[in-house]
Amino acid sequence: MATSEALHDRFERNIVFGLVMRIADGADPAEALMAAVKSSGARVSDLRLVGTEQDGIVQEMMVFTTGDEQMSRVRASVEKIDGVQVVEVKDLAMETHKGGTCEMRSRSEIRSNTDLRIVYTPGVARVCKAIEKDRSLAREYTNVANKVAIATNGTAILGLGDIGPLAGLPVMEGKSAIFWEFAQVSAEPVLIDTHDPDEFIEVCMKIACGFGAIQIEDVKAPECFKITRELDERLSIPVFHDDQHGTATIVLAGLYGALKKVGKKIGDLRCAISGAGAAGTAITELLQQAGIGDVVVCDSLGIIYRGRSENMNDEKTALAERTNADNIRGTLGEAMKGRDLFIGVSQPDIVTREMVKSMSPAPIVFALANPVSEITVADALDAGAAVAADGRMMNNALAYPGIFRGALDCAAEAVTLKMMMAAADALAKAVPEGELMPEMMDPATHRAVAEAVVEASGR
Repeated sequence: MATSEALHDRFERNIVFGLVMRIADGADPAEALMAAVKSSGARVSDLRLVGTEQDGIVQEMMVFTTGDEQMSRVRASVEKIDGVQVVEVKDLAMETHKGGTCEMRSRSEIRSNTDLRIVYTPGVARVCKAIEKDRSLAREYTNVANKVAIATNGTAILGLGDIGPLAGLPVMEGKSAIFWEFAQVSAEPVLIDTHDPDEFIEVCMKIACGFGAIQIEDVKAPECFKITRELDERLSIPVFHDDQHGTATIVLAGLYGALKKVGKKIGDLRCAISGAGAAGTAITELLQQAGIGDVVVCDSLGIIYRGRSENMNDEKTALAERTNADNIRGTLGEAMKGRDLFIGVSQPDIVTREMVKSMSPAPIVFALANPVSEITVADALDAGAAVAADGRMMNNALAYPGIFRGALDCAAEAVTLKMMMAAADALAKAVPEGELMPEMMDPATHRAVAEAVVEASGR
C-alpha cells in the first residue's frame, strides 16, 4: 500500500465540512464552485452525487477549512452562484462522533430461547464456576485477554488541556475505534473524575481484573509519572502511558529512518529536547537506552541542569541527574547549538530558523508539538535540516495498537523498553522507499509491530 499524505496536511486545513447543494437542471456550476471555495481560502477534495430530484440533482462537496469562519465565507460565496442552492453544511467531525464512535456489541447471536440460555442463565453459570476454580480460565472464556482500559481524568486532552474526563470522552472513543480497526483490540474508555493521583491509582487497581492491559491517556505531568509507575509495579498486566511510551516509540522509529537518510550512527548523536513533561522524559529514557549518550533537556525556563532550583520537581531533578553530562546552562537556543538532533514536545513557534542553522551540519529536526509545532517542516528544511517532521507525520497511532496487540497475545505482564525498541525497529523496517514513517492504514504495519513485541517479550 503506497503512503499517502492526509489531505488535512496537504491542504493545511484541519476542519472538514460537507457542503450539500441542490443543483438546478441545466446548470453547470463546477468551475464556479471551485472558484468560490478557492477565493475563500479553503480547499476541495471531492464532489459527489448524493441524490436526484424532479428539477435537478443534489451534490455534496467535501471542503477542508481552517474553521467555522472560513466555512461561512465559502457558503456565502457558493450561495451567489446561479442555479445552486445550499441545502446544508455538515460538520463532519460532529457528524462522525454523533452517538459516539465506539460501542459494545455481542459476538454471539441470540435468535432463540436456547441461544439465550446458552449465552446467559442457566448455561453461563458453568463458565462462572470454572473461572471461580481457576482464574486463569478467564483469559479463555471471557474477553479479558483482548480488552484494554483507556483510563483518563481529562487533565491533558490533546492540545486542549484540562477539560475534564467527560469532555475528553470523544478522544477516548476515537482511540477505541483505532484500537479495533488497526489491531482488533477491544478498548473501553474509563473516565476517572479526579485530580488526585492516589485516587486514580486506586480506581485502576479495583477495575484491573476485568482487563488485559491499561492505557493511561491524557493525564497531565507530573501526576502521570506516579500513576504509571505505581500501577506498573502493582499490577501483573501491562500499563502503558501513550503520551510517554507511545510518543517515545514513534520518535525512535522516526530517528532510525532519519539516520539512514543522513548516514549517521545513533551513538554519535548529540541531542537537544524541548519539553520535560511526560513525552520528553520518556523520549530521553528510550533514546539513552538506544545509545545516545549526550542529551540535554529544556523546559520553559531553559536547560535543566544539576543544581537548578527554579521550576523543578522530583521528575526534573531525576532527569537532571541522568542527562546534560557537561551540566551546561542557558536557553533552548544555546542547547541546540552544534547538536545533531532536535526533538520538540513542548510549545508552538519557539524554534527559529537561526536556531536550526546553529545546529551541526545536516541536522534532524522533529518538531512534534500539537496542534502547532515548534517550527514548521518547511522552515526547518529551509534552515538546513536534512530531515524534518512534525506531529502529523509522526503519529502515535502507528505504535500503540500493535504494541498492545503483541502484549496481549503473549500475556505480557509489562511493556518493557526492549519491547518498545523492538516496535520502533519494526516500524523503521516497514517504511516505504523515500518516506520517513510507514503507512498507518496498512494492516501489515501493525502486524509487524505486534510480532516484534511478542518476540522481544521472550514469552
